Amino acid sequence: GSGIVLGQSAPSMAAFAKARVAAAKIFLIIDHKPSVNRNSETGLELESVLGQVEIKNVDFSYPSRPDVLILNNFSLSVPSGKTIALVGSSGSGKSTVVSLIERFYDPTSGQVLLDGNDIKTLKQFHFQ
Repeated sequence: GSGIVLGQSAPSMAAFAKARVAAAKIFLIIDHKPSVNRNSETGLELESVLGQVEIKNVDFSYPSRPDVLILNNFSLSVPSGKTIALVGSSGSGKSTVVSLIERFYDPTSGQVLLDGNDIKTLKQFHFQ
């Protein structure tokens, strides 16, 4: 009787425990408050934007994995009007560089500049 039913439910309990841990991780991500306020009205408003982008000595780790360094002392200069390609293997930081330029994240250290201005000091609409 009941011994068989209990034995059959053990694998389901293990799956339930895994699902519960996964759900907890998902809720941590959902509840995370971003470090960049995308709706902020404060900051410097540039009269005109030439479009020179410079990344200076940037270190970056995602908030969800602060122990994993994605960019280490990364620098890049893109003159106004120029097109570049970011090439690298999967997980090498290409999308991260774009996310920093668009200010979805702020670097752990270093600067991202637009026309010589640290993007942390600019109004958010410049990146939307």
